[in-house]
Amino acid sequence: MNKGEGMQRQFEREIAALFEEYRTLREEVTQRVAARMHMIGFAGVISALLAASNKITFAGPTLYVAAVALLLALLWLRGINLAIQRIGTHLRGVEARINELASLAWGTPDAILTWETKIQAGRQQVSGVPGLSGRIGGWYVP
Repeated sequence: MNKGEGMQRQFEREIAALFEEYRTLREEVTQRVAARMHMIGFAGVISALLAASNKITFAGPTLYVAAVALLLALLWLRGINLAIQRIGTHLRGVEARINELASLAWGTPDAILTWETKIQAGRQQVSGVPGLSGRIGGWYVP
């Protein structure tokens, strides 16, 4: 085996390891999105039950319980969103490394992985009130 073949095999092993990391992180994003949706549903049900109870007054604890439940849900959602964004940042780095190695190993002129990079480009174009609320809520990060 010559030096070029050895380097190509090394690139291929690194690409395989990075693909496994990429796949695992994409699964984690999927799980976090599902958890986020469950929390939204849970907070919605609590709010609906409290609103339907006809006991929401400033004198009773129901209003304050509803406000605390919604505040905690919003803070939890923001934390989940920021975690997803951190994973996305790391995934973009993995994409870049895989694309670089693929170019070296196989002479691939085009990027093989582009999902996270394209999604981030779209997030950065969101402006106005949706962009501001998205950044505050952790949905979009610069």
